Amino acid sequence: MKTKDYRFAAKTFILCLALLQAVMYLPPQADVSRKASAEQRSVAATWMWNTYAIWRDKDQTLQYLTQNGINLVYLQVDKEIPVDVYRTFIREAGARGIEIHALGGKPYWALPERQGEMYEFIYWVKAYNNSSRSAERFNGIHLDVEPYVLPQWRYDQDTVIGHWMDTVSGFVEEVKSDSYLTTGADFPVWLDRFLVPDGKGDTTTLTDWFFGRLDQITLMAYIDNAPDIVKAVTKELNEAAGKPVIIGMETMDNDEANTSFYALGRSQLTGELNTVVQALSGHPSYAGYAIHEYDSWVMLRD
Repeated sequence: MKTKDYRFAAKTFILCLALLQAVMYLPPQADVSRKASAEQRSVAATWMWNTYAIWRDKDQTLQYLTQNGINLVYLQVDKEIPVDVYRTFIREAGARGIEIHALGGKPYWALPERQGEMYEFIYWVKAYNNSSRSAERFNGIHLDVEPYVLPQWRYDQDTVIGHWMDTVSGFVEEVKSDSYLTTGADFPVWLDRFLVPDGKGDTTTLTDWFFGRLDQITLMAYIDNAPDIVKAVTKELNEAAGKPVIIGMETMDNDEANTSFYALGRSQLTGELNTVVQALSGHPSYAGYAIHEYDSWVMLRD
C-alpha cells in the first residue's frame, strides 16, 4: 500500500472512531427520539422516594416494576448515592422499557428565598446526564412542589400562588434552556378553583396555566374509588386540550378518610384502577396512571 493510502486509511479510522464516540456520548438533546416514543404509549408510573431501593434491592425492584407493567418511574435524586448506582439502574431499567425521570421537590421551593435549591437539583441532573452515556440518562425531570401545606397559604394565598407560578416558569425555562428533557410536575385536582391572569388580558384556571407550561402533568387524584376519581379529574382532562395527563392514586397510610388504598388492599386498588383506565382511556388527554408510592404499594396486603 502506498503512503497516501496509509494516510487515507488512518484518517478514515479516526473519523469512524469519532463518530462512534459521538453515538456513545450523545448530548441530552439527542434523547428527543426516546421522549417521543415514550409519549406514544400509555404510562404506568410510580414514585420512588426511597432511592436506596435502586442500590440495596436493585434486582428485586426492577423485577417488581416489570411484573407490574411499570414503564415510568419518578425517582428521587439523593446526592449521597454514587452516580454509578444511578447509571446501572437507569441502564437496566431502560433495557426493560422503563423510563426514569429525576424527582425532586419541597413545599418551600415555591418561596423566592428557597428556589435556589430547585435550581441546584436541575443543575445536578444536567451534570449527571452530560457525564453519562445515553442509555444511563434521566429522560425527564419531575417536580413535586406543594406550597399549599405552608403556613403562608392560610393567610396570603395569592402571594404564594404567584410564587408557585414563578417557580414552575423558572423550572421549565432552566430545564429547556439546553436540553430536551421532559418537564413534569404533580398537582392536586382542586386547582381549577383559582383564577389567574392568562397573559392575554383575561383569566384562566391555575390548572390550565400550569398545563400551558409543562410537557406532562400528574394529577394527585388521591381518592379511594374509581367513580369519584373520574369525576375529580374530568375538568382538568378537558382543560388539558390533548396535553398528557397522568392520574395518580394513593397507597400510603395518610390518616385521611377515603383518600388511600392503604386499608383497602391490592385487589381493591387493581379493580378500581382498571375501572379508571377503562373510563378514561378514550380521552385525548389521558396518558396513563401513577401509583404513589413504591414502598407502600409493595407492602399492600392482598
